[in-house]
Amino acid sequence: DATKAISTAADLAKLFDAKVVVLHAYHVELPMATPMGEPRALPQGFYEEMRQQATEQVQKVAAELVAQGVDASGVAVFEPASLSIVSRAENLPADLIVMGTRGRTGLKHILLGSVAERVVRTASCPVLTVKADA
Repeated sequence: DATKAISTAADLAKLFDAKVVVLHAYHVELPMATPMGEPRALPQGFYEEMRQQATEQVQKVAAELVAQGVDASGVAVFEPASLSIVSRAENLPADLIVMGTRGRTGLKHILLGSVAERVVRTASCPVLTVKADA
């Protein structure tokens, strides 16, 4: 949940008269086979529905920020999150990346990795991570 990160970004944008770009990278790695080894069949239109939902979500968040007086836009991309965040920030160029983190530890962190950790290590601009409420 990125609610706290979005709120923090909005507060900073108001303070520094900055623009916020809300980015949602919705690339999902799906195994190509079921646990039984059978080919996985995705429903027709699966990726189009993902794209539509992600686009609607970021546009809604950006509209809410605009209603609060923040210059904001939203973009949804079918790319891995950490790569997308870093490359978009470099291309803008962004002065700051504000992102949420779930604070996974232990096995979940090892298995799922940390998008925030990869962004912090590879971004060319500062990164502010905001821990989500537990």
